[in-house]
Amino acid sequence: MTELEKIGIKIGHYTDAMGLTGATIFVPDNGADIGIDVRGSDTGTINIPAYDTKGADKVVKAIVLTGGSTAGLECAIGAMDYLQSPSVVGAVIYDREIGEDERPHLKDGFEMARNASYNNLKQGNIGVGTGATVGKWIYKNKMKGGFGISIKEVADNAYIGAFVAANAMGDVINPVTKEFYADTGKYDFINYYDKSFGNSKMGRGANTTLAVVATNIEMHREELMKVSELAQDGMARAIYPVHTNWDGDIVFSISSHCKNRVKLNLSSFDLVNYVGIVASDLLVEAIRNGIESAESVGGFRAYSDIKKTS
Repeated sequence: MTELEKIGIKIGHYTDAMGLTGATIFVPDNGADIGIDVRGSDTGTINIPAYDTKGADKVVKAIVLTGGSTAGLECAIGAMDYLQSPSVVGAVIYDREIGEDERPHLKDGFEMARNASYNNLKQGNIGVGTGATVGKWIYKNKMKGGFGISIKEVADNAYIGAFVAANAMGDVINPVTKEFYADTGKYDFINYYDKSFGNSKMGRGANTTLAVVATNIEMHREELMKVSELAQDGMARAIYPVHTNWDGDIVFSISSHCKNRVKLNLSSFDLVNYVGIVASDLLVEAIRNGIESAESVGGFRAYSDIKKTS
């Protein structure tokens, strides 16, 4: 049994290696409870209000993360077509700064949903991570982003996984020391503000980090909404700055209705804290894994190549 099967989700990818864009779908077994937290201010989404506290929908059939800006959400309709269900949510990263201005289409969403499996554990330049980049703000420390994964068993037969498309305006590594912010936790505030701050061409349309936290632990919407909120702290520990007006950062948290769903002997209060804190740590690791697995393309150097010359 693969780690994905233990969590109770299948993953499918569409990868356009020439156009440098792509999409990724997460299909939970028998659907899933879902909670969503939106922190970035420049989002492109589909169906998210349906799963808010006032929304009628409670069980989601798939989550689609796509490149190609808002137009890339067309592939979510293709996924709905294959799954024969409108219970699909999705969000976009803005990857138009790299590649040939391509985007995923209806047929690509259909095919990635059809090909979703428990064996898709590749990281880096795949799926929604294909055109992902980071480090585009003041220092212009541009670097290839990517799709990252971190999965852990957190109690007997209880699993939590974090999956992320790291495509931030901010830096993942310190532009001076080349060390991961997640390791050092130190920032250099000198010259962050100067006369050029408002004129540095840090435009919209080239950013957004998206994450999915998935577990086979029994949890419900309100609990999962708080898990997503706590998991955002992991994003903030790994990326600086994050959740800006230039980003559309979102975390989706799901509890799969899989056959090996487990119930932990914790109150709802403690369960949310436990899963959320673990998810935060896993998201830090997933971001790092995606960056370390990425390969240099389209004029954006990968961390592995930067490290060789630093």
